[in-house]
Amino acid sequence: MNSFRHAARWRRRLHQLGHGAKLLASLAVSSGRLVFLKIRALLARRELVAIGLTEHIGDIVACEPVARHVREIHPSADIFWVVSRNLRALVDSHPALTGILPVLCFTEWRLLASLKLFDRTFDLHVGGKVCYDCGIQFSKPGPTLEDYFSHGPLLTSFSIGAGLPPIDDAPRFFFPPHFNSRAETFGLSGSYIVLHTVSNDGSKCWPPDSWGAVAASLKQEGLRVIEVGFRHDVLEAEDICGRLSLLELAAVIRDAALFAGIDSGPAHIANALGTRGVVLLGSYRHFREYMPFTGGYAAGTTGELLRSAGAIAEIGVSDVCAAIRRQLAKRHSPAP
Repeated sequence: MNSFRHAARWRRRLHQLGHGAKLLASLAVSSGRLVFLKIRALLARRELVAIGLTEHIGDIVACEPVARHVREIHPSADIFWVVSRNLRALVDSHPALTGILPVLCFTEWRLLASLKLFDRTFDLHVGGKVCYDCGIQFSKPGPTLEDYFSHGPLLTSFSIGAGLPPIDDAPRFFFPPHFNSRAETFGLSGSYIVLHTVSNDGSKCWPPDSWGAVAASLKQEGLRVIEVGFRHDVLEAEDICGRLSLLELAAVIRDAALFAGIDSGPAHIANALGTRGVVLLGSYRHFREYMPFTGGYAAGTTGELLRSAGAIAEIGVSDVCAAIRRQLAKRHSPAP
């Protein structure tokens, strides 16, 4: 056991050393671009404003209204969202932003912010966040990893931590102009239900066998069930896991009859797109009942949240099937 731990420590150290070299190279490029943006803003007599939220999918999508709010209070500024390179598609086409500053990791964002070249900085990260790649923990005033859901949904809590008012607005998702959905490529032009069932945090996951029972029940009723994500866990569902870019994933969710899943990035995308949904929530860390969403899923107008005060596994298969049927019926009902 000690030898395994020793090997794991060395692998981690080697990863951090390799990442450190990449970070220095990336920082040289991003800081050079930042200097150029600062000079350009000065010449145009505009403020240079940064919104910092580098990860994760759900966090970034949930906090989309921040871009619109910052544009309202800085109407003439050059506003840039600082985001991890692999997630830039989530905000690349936002009409309230001047542009994107892609970074390698959370540490690079903190280093850029420390250069004091931005006139205003809105750091949406919570206090106590650790950069996974660098192993460095950063502190800041406001909500922390230990209490952020005590301040409200992700959007509200993160906006408070950034020094903004407690924002409570429905998120939106913006596709690039002329973006073509790839749903047809996967033969998904008809009606289908999207499942997303796997999270990096196991406490958010409902048992695969339970999802399998739900998928089997839906298929018996003639409904088509598709699974998305990074791992195929529900054998009863059609598998397109790992085959979609972020924008393709969003398009597949947008065109679905319904989204069903757990608290995850795809669930936040479904909420932002207005896709009807059923989301399962159990206790998370020390939060026995928490609300990750704003907008339709929080209000119950476009989705239904099934809760367990304990483990998420306590939610019954029949309850999930019934909620899906209710949401499908609402989808086909005429608006009041």
